[in-house]
Amino acid sequence: MPSYFEKMPDIGKELRKPNEKNAEELKAVEAEIDAEVQRVKNAGKSTADLNKRGEWTAWQRLEYLVDPGTWCPLHTIYDPNFNEEGCTGVIDGLGKINGRWAVIIASDNKIMAGAWISGQADNILRVTDIAKMLRVPLVWVLNCSGVKLMEQQEVYPNRRGNGTTFYRHAELEQLGIPVICGIYGTNPAGGGYHAISPTILLAHKDSNMAVGGGGIVGGMKPKGYFDEEGAQELINATRMFKETPPGSVGIHFDQTGFFREVCDTEEEVLDRIKKYMLDIPAYNPEFFRVANPAEPKFPAEDLYSLVPFNQRRGYQMDEVLARLFDNSEHMEYRPDYGPDVYCGLAKIDGFLCGFIGNKQ
Repeated sequence: MPSYFEKMPDIGKELRKPNEKNAEELKAVEAEIDAEVQRVKNAGKSTADLNKRGEWTAWQRLEYLVDPGTWCPLHTIYDPNFNEEGCTGVIDGLGKINGRWAVIIASDNKIMAGAWISGQADNILRVTDIAKMLRVPLVWVLNCSGVKLMEQQEVYPNRRGNGTTFYRHAELEQLGIPVICGIYGTNPAGGGYHAISPTILLAHKDSNMAVGGGGIVGGMKPKGYFDEEGAQELINATRMFKETPPGSVGIHFDQTGFFREVCDTEEEVLDRIKKYMLDIPAYNPEFFRVANPAEPKFPAEDLYSLVPFNQRRGYQMDEVLARLFDNSEHMEYRPDYGPDVYCGLAKIDGFLCGFIGNKQ
């Protein structure tokens, strides 16, 4: 028996004449955005330099980790405080890992070895808000060298400062939402807190996490200023230090048990994340589909002509929706009531969705 929503009334009609000038203006804006994305991707150390050291970039790690065709980047060019780095030092988005959706954050190790910089906490909280709302796992690909010391006053303060991001981990875990973290490199101070607050920690053999440093220890002998003499003592003592580093794999896997697993290669850390994601409960999409997925009857290219570059101009909302809905079908709710607003049901990828939109 066919589903009630398998066949719905048609919406839209063929475009009579493309608006080439409007299309050119919109595509020019898209080109500007693409150029900004590439600028962020190319910022910092070169990929070749990191690869020579046997280290992958965050972008390479994400490409290996995320199922092909499922990466939905978010906040790539977000830079609320106009940092000199031109970004917030993290890459985030939604993507599937072994068929399961997750919110994913990666430290951009090309930028100051993944340091905390201004605006980063707000970026992280924006994307973890999504994990909280959607109830999907949060996956970290961590490689954080700690705070950019010259800008601590820009990083720590406020209710949405970087301390709040660790509280967010606790919030997610209290809700039963796992936080899975793959750890690379040295992660001191703020990077260390990232490394101890997730649910599952998977470490590269050369990784390290430590909550502390010369500035913190120097504060134990308060003199009203930064204790340079005390810091130098720490530096000299460190040079003579022959024991196992306190934040190393030897401590946190063999003794404290923070690290669930330790991996020998870049790929192995990401493979372990994939393994744990496979154990995350997930619905079979077919349970919710009311019809087989279908492309709209009209090409998406038409949108360049339908949506005006000049935002003061009106346009036909129905024609825009016809380029989005499966098979260009819908079921409008009370079309004669409140004619300035569209309300209705339609299918996207075979899933039944509700839609509300202003009619221009």
